[in-house]
Amino acid sequence: MRKDRYLTITIDLHRLGRRLKNKGYWIRVKDLAYEMGVSTKTAGRILVALEKLGYVKRRGNGVYRVVV
Repeated sequence: MRKDRYLTITIDLHRLGRRLKNKGYWIRVKDLAYEMGVSTKTAGRILVALEKLGYVKRRGNGVYRVVV
């Protein structure tokens, strides 16, 4: 595939983590994907990164609990 078909974005994970804390207690991969306009695979990677930073904890298949 040609390189000009790829797009790289930068996400401030700390800012996103704080925003999720204000939104509610649970977030699903597909809901985050819809909100951010990314694939569910990308949203899953974002949530894994947020889990490593302590903002969320994985609770089930595609469901994360926001740590308050």
